Amino acid sequence: MLFQEFQNNPELIIYWFMVFAFSISVHESAHAYIAYRLGDSTAKDKGRITLDPLKHLDLFGTLMILISFIGWAKPVPINPSNFKNKKTGTLLVSLAGPLSNLILAVLFAIPLTFVTLKYFPLEDNPLSPVVIIYNFASYGFFMNTILAVFNFLPLPPLDGSKVFTAFLPSKYYFKVMQYRNAAFIILVVLSYTGWLGKIITPVIDVVQSAIFFVIVPIMKLIV
Repeated sequence: MLFQEFQNNPELIIYWFMVFAFSISVHESAHAYIAYRLGDSTAKDKGRITLDPLKHLDLFGTLMILISFIGWAKPVPINPSNFKNKKTGTLLVSLAGPLSNLILAVLFAIPLTFVTLKYFPLEDNPLSPVVIIYNFASYGFFMNTILAVFNFLPLPPLDGSKVFTAFLPSKYYFKVMQYRNAAFIILVVLSYTGWLGKIITPVIDVVQSAIFFVIVPIMKLIV
């Protein structure tokens, strides 16, 4: 459906890419910032606490966002040895990324709901400020719910795998990590074939519905 929308309105790819670049930068900066606050300056020293997308974007991951609409950035380097507690530190750093996207999704839902309630149906002018705000907000909301759910998958190199392994005893941790390359290949194949979207779409729908369930009644009191 999204691919057909881009075919009919190719200018929407600009919104999709700009939102992706911003959202992924917030995601990676969140990793780097939490690691720094927990005592590891590895990512900070490499300039990763920044919203500059050039510091974060991965070429292949960016191409995948245009092909399958799911992409990724350069991993943030961390040194767990610098944390007081390696497992806890790694867990908190891993959670920071997808949680930052969840927060962004809520923030984007506010103007999206406002415009929908006050200005629908939208005027047929792509340069209208209201239309521009609506496009940025809708793609921002959609993108960040995808990134939040996608990154919680327990497959390397996604954040969910680090959250999952943080609760494993060391002997099982090393066994699981032996298969991380195979897991990454599976992830790419599922993403490229569209099966990954079919798997996570129901979860994304639940997350989006939950956010609107909270935001819409509040915005109705304001509009």
